Amino acid sequence: MQALPKRRRRYRAAEPALVRCLLGLLAACTASQAAAQGIPAGDAAISVQKRPRPELDPIPLRFGAFEVLPSAELRVSYEDNIYAARTGKVDDALVTLATGFAARSTWARHAVSLDADAALARGLSQDNENTDTYDARAAARLDLGVATSASVRIGYARAYEPRGSVGDTTVRGPRIAYNALETGAQIRHETGRLLVEAEASLDTFRYAPYRVAGAALAQGDRDYRTWSTSLRTGYAVGPGVALFVEGSYNQARYPDEARSLDRSSDGYSVRGGVQFGVTRLVRGRAALGYQDQRYDDPAFPRIKGLDFAASLEWNPTQMVTWTLDARRTIQRSPLAGVAGIRQSRYGAKADYELRRNLILTARLDRTASDYAGTGRVQKDFSGVLGAQWLANRRLRVSAQIGFQATRSDGSSAGGRAGGEAGAIGRRFDRRRVSLSLRYTL
Repeated sequence: MQALPKRRRRYRAAEPALVRCLLGLLAACTASQAAAQGIPAGDAAISVQKRPRPELDPIPLRFGAFEVLPSAELRVSYEDNIYAARTGKVDDALVTLATGFAARSTWARHAVSLDADAALARGLSQDNENTDTYDARAAARLDLGVATSASVRIGYARAYEPRGSVGDTTVRGPRIAYNALETGAQIRHETGRLLVEAEASLDTFRYAPYRVAGAALAQGDRDYRTWSTSLRTGYAVGPGVALFVEGSYNQARYPDEARSLDRSSDGYSVRGGVQFGVTRLVRGRAALGYQDQRYDDPAFPRIKGLDFAASLEWNPTQMVTWTLDARRTIQRSPLAGVAGIRQSRYGAKADYELRRNLILTARLDRTASDYAGTGRVQKDFSGVLGAQWLANRRLRVSAQIGFQATRSDGSSAGGRAGGEAGAIGRRFDRRRVSLSLRYTL
């Protein structure tokens, strides 16, 4: 098999402007520190979505030392391009029934939580959109002293690749299902101005086969497990402002890889930045660093370069919250001939409390996915307008209208037979509307 062509460095031209933008954000955060002296570190902003509303918030059921919130939801949605296809668009309506369960301990020390969700979705005309999903998550925290705590978590989920995502390779075929087992442990120590956190996780993903024209197509080559560990240390340099340094290391393995190319890899990331919450107006986090992912097979190019993560939440009034976020990550590729995807995400969101019980939301997102070793760069632009009506403590009604526009440059090596996602990339537009009613017992 011929070696894949060298990866184009098309993202480098945009890096200087991005660096200047993030450095400007860091400078603004440092400048705001001088004006915020005397403001307690805990006097941070409270966003529109997170603000407590005692007269409208659900009242949990009490079982001894536990609070429980069961819920049920009915959601109806319509999409004009259900398969996220370039041509031959098919529309359909989907009806989803979902249930949820959340339990929390109320102990003064230590904590235990359990969350579970299940949903059944059915397409009115397209059976390929029928899905049954569920997930369960448990977590526990042990307080080892005033300044130290340890926590563990475990979760198991049955989910499907979203239509139009980089993992959706069947296009007009059945949805791709997978099972995920995620485990993790963390230890945290905070004393005076110093904070130290260490975390380790082990996640396993297994993909279910799907059927096309009566034949079962295995997905074992997509199964993988990843182990990662991270260390973060921060130091408070002033009221509500802390500098931090964090690093992480990961290993990804494909236990059932049966192809000649092995996509297993090892990688690390190192970042430094500032975290702030200096006034009721603004809080956020910004970090710059370096990331590097090496693949076991020399046919796959090494992915390395600038790493960044930033979020900013601004509350100019108690009724408005603006949120900006940006992040660069390295994603595993669903295509056999491509090992990794460098993905850059940028988002902007506005929440407006029109009335105490009526919240309006608008969000725009842009994602650029660079398929390493190929000429393919996929760009996604999406937006959502939504409204949430808190009718009372138990009933919440939500409505949304959204769109997605996806364009790909170049072609990728790999992909599944009959799937335009691998052969020529993706190019489509779609719109979606939805209405949901959520009832909490």
